[in-house]
Amino acid sequence: MKRLRSMEHRPPLPRRIAGNLALDFANTISWRGTDREVDHLGDAEGMLAWAKDAGLVGADFSVNATKRAVLVDDGRRLRRAIDEVGAAIASGGGPAARGLAVIHDLAARTFAAATLTGTPANIEFAHGDRIIGPIAWAAVDLLRSGELGRLKRCPPQDCRWLFIDRTKNGSRRWCEMATCGNRAKLRLRR
Repeated sequence: MKRLRSMEHRPPLPRRIAGNLALDFANTISWRGTDREVDHLGDAEGMLAWAKDAGLVGADFSVNATKRAVLVDDGRRLRRAIDEVGAAIASGGGPAARGLAVIHDLAARTFAAATLTGTPANIEFAHGDRIIGPIAWAAVDLLRSGELGRLKRCPPQDCRWLFIDRTKNGSRRWCEMATCGNRAKLRLRR
């Protein structure tokens, strides 16, 4: 398996275009399989930057040094599981059991330490779970939703991002027309 390039200088975070928090989290590898491949969650700093950008935590949120490795490990396992399950569903198959187990385990673990408040109920995740908890539960919510039939995967091999096609006629083909769509059209013209 190819090792993902580390990020000494951080490239811009990927745009969140999927229509679901969990899918946006899965879409944090850019230029898959190329020499330009970037893992935006390559370390704890990348994970925190993405979570802050997504609004999961505030700008002052931090994770102590002893918990950073757990955050990165949990984040990578969850990302891989969401991608695996989403890819299977997008291709018309059933969700992969291994990926479902990871999503289930992380959702259950983070929920066990969470509190419910208010009406309608709001889940308040414990400090260390404020990133992984909402993402795992967004994956669970997506799996329970009626939108699974609209789950698609961007076709270029160097992309493969997942997204919900919310167009009226289900015609969205690419993660973004401005990137993968335009590149595909340029290739057709050559």
